[in-house]
This record gives sequence, C-alpha cells and structure tokens, in this order.
Amino acid sequence: MSKLQIVLDTAEVSQIKDAVSTGLIDAVATNPQKVARSGKSYHQVVEEIRKIFEGLIMLQAVGQTTEEICNCARRLHRIGPMLMIKIATNKIGLAAIKILVSEGVSTNATLIFNPTQALLAGLAGSTSVSVFVGRARMSGYDGIETIRKVRQLFDAFELKNTDIAACSIKDVEQVIDSIIAGAHTVAVPFDIFEAMCEHPLTNNGLDAFIEDYKTIAQ
Repeated sequence: MSKLQIVLDTAEVSQIKDAVSTGLIDAVATNPQKVARSGKSYHQVVEEIRKIFEGLIMLQAVGQTTEEICNCARRLHRIGPMLMIKIATNKIGLAAIKILVSEGVSTNATLIFNPTQALLAGLAGSTSVSVFVGRARMSGYDGIETIRKVRQLFDAFELKNTDIAACSIKDVEQVIDSIIAGAHTVAVPFDIFEAMCEHPLTNNGLDAFIEDYKTIAQ
C-alpha cells in the first residue's frame, strides 16, 4: 500500500464529475445521510456515479442486528461491481464483517474512534478501516493519535491487507497529519479536495505570469 488513495466523500454528481476530471480520485464514498439528501435510491445514485466514474464506490449498510446488517450489505453488494460496503464498527458490525468477508464482500469498517475497533476489524479481514478525525476532535478525542496507534498495531500484527483510512476530515492540515500518522487513504469532502489543490498565492503568482506573458513577443 505504497500509493496514497484519495476518496471523495460525497453523493453529489456535479462534485464527483469535477473532482474525477483531475484523474486523482481513487474512490467515491457515500452514506445514508448524503444519499437521503439527494432524494434518490442507492441504485439511482450508483447509476449516476457510474456514468462518470468507473472506480470503487462505497455504500453504507445498516441494521440493528448482525443478520440485518448482513442482509442489507448483501442487497447493496448485488447492485453492481466495484462496490465496498461500509459497516459501523461495533460488536454486531464486527460479527457482520467476519461473515461478509467469508462471502467475498469487500468491507469498510467505519465510525472508528479507538484503536481496538480498527484492530478487531483488521483481524476480521475487513478490506479497509475508517478512523474518524474531525468528528473525534470536536468531541475532545485525538483522531490523529488514533490513526498513529492503529498503524502501529497493524504493523505489529502484519495486517498488510487492510487499508487504514482517515475520514471526517475538516481541513487540509488534518489531511497532512493523517498521512504522516500512517493513513493509507484520506476520505475528503469536495471543498477539502479543492483546498488541497489550490492556494491563494499560487493563483496570485499565476495571474502575474499571465500578465507578463502577454508582453512577450510572439
């Protein structure tokens, strides 16, 4: 996992089209809140995204029991290829991950706030674990330190097949800190992806170059 993966965290097709045009987006992540806000079904959202993006799409499975989570995950998994199913990392979710992995379903253990949640998900064979950074910080927890400890645990137990993702990113500094702490992947909303690409001084410098270019004999 030497290549940094960038996941766009949105269900808005216009934002996905814009970001994907850079060629730098590796996956698109949605959640029930974002899909509900769109007013469309999971099937419709996936169909719209597929028109502009052929890569990995992440969908959230929900349920109040392991069986409900598994059944929801299986329904989502049947929508089409290149899908990863997100599952909340608690006891019933971890049990669901263990079952779904054995059935060949690609999973993302999400809503992780302590290192043991990630470790157990990795031991269960989850394809990816998502450690929340910004939301943790707002509640007085250090999500960056959690990522650092998760990376240490994964290295110690040689969990090389599970990706560590930093999620709930609120600014570019958290992107940088997450990568330094050991995240293989950063999941960012569209505004943060734009901020990663831009800087006011870059734009000011470019404007000056353009004006100077106009004065050069052609």
